[in-house]
Amino acid sequence: MDEVTWLLVGAGDIARRRVAPALVAAAHSRLVAVCDLDRSRAFDLASRHAVGAVYADYGRALAECGADAVYIATPQATHIELSLQALAAGKHLLCEKPLGLNAAECLRLLHAARRTDRVTSCSNYRRLSEQYKVTAAMLARGDIGQLVGGWAVYSTPFYNPGNSPIRKALGMSRIKELGFYLIDIVQNLFGMPCGVTARASIINRAMMHDVEDVASVILTFPGGALFTIVFNCCSPGTRHEVEFFGSQGRIHWQEWPPHGNGPVLRISRSGVQTVEAHTPENCHLPMIEDYVEALRQGRMPVCTLESGVRTEVITDAVFRSIASGSAESVAWPVA
Repeated sequence: MDEVTWLLVGAGDIARRRVAPALVAAAHSRLVAVCDLDRSRAFDLASRHAVGAVYADYGRALAECGADAVYIATPQATHIELSLQALAAGKHLLCEKPLGLNAAECLRLLHAARRTDRVTSCSNYRRLSEQYKVTAAMLARGDIGQLVGGWAVYSTPFYNPGNSPIRKALGMSRIKELGFYLIDIVQNLFGMPCGVTARASIINRAMMHDVEDVASVILTFPGGALFTIVFNCCSPGTRHEVEFFGSQGRIHWQEWPPHGNGPVLRISRSGVQTVEAHTPENCHLPMIEDYVEALRQGRMPVCTLESGVRTEVITDAVFRSIASGSAESVAWPVA
């Protein structure tokens, strides 16, 4: 495959700011069609990138546009059904996160994908960030010894530009939206956790939403490793910080795209080593480039669909723990 052609489904904020520009900028990639229920919004996005085919009907877009791959950038409640339709139409698939509303429907998509030869992926552009890549290389070399734990803080101001209700039933939980990236990188570095303990509070009840504003999550791994994540979505400022503990040192990210683009610090008894790690301004671009090359080379992309489903299985356990007030087990049900 010399070139990968794309149908972009959804012309909202993330599609305008990052996805469409990345599909256009990546080598061997060409955006050929845009689909959105709001045809005027689809036309506006298409015109920005000189794309001639615009659709308001998804079924017609799949049948007529001739694209090799579909990028799903619609609201999360629609992801699974739109992804299933793309696979049924014989398209390769890259879907935005969070993948679905719960693990059960995400597993349904994974089973469908395994019955095809299509290349599938769930968006986690932060797995392609330079910070992550530098860290993965350090861990592979054993620079901090055995990985034994870590922590992360994701603190942001309250954000609801549309002033619309934010509902769990629509998959709009902060843990699903913001926590997806953190949970996904942790399970890729540590493996699947065996247990979860989580607590959460809702602060903005008058703001027409029922999702957690503040939450703490502890992931427990076989062998005793622990990883703690703290969320605060009502902060006066932004803090996006991560640290990994090893038996012989630590790796620290003071900031991480898109909320900063700082170096990776390796901290040991001998001192602090600073490794520059600058991710491209459009954080989606490295992910799109990797996916395109995966299609062209006949390999799996870095951000696999299975990884996204594993993250949803863990997230389900987080919500069970919040509801029960107790530790909950995590089990991967797919061989």
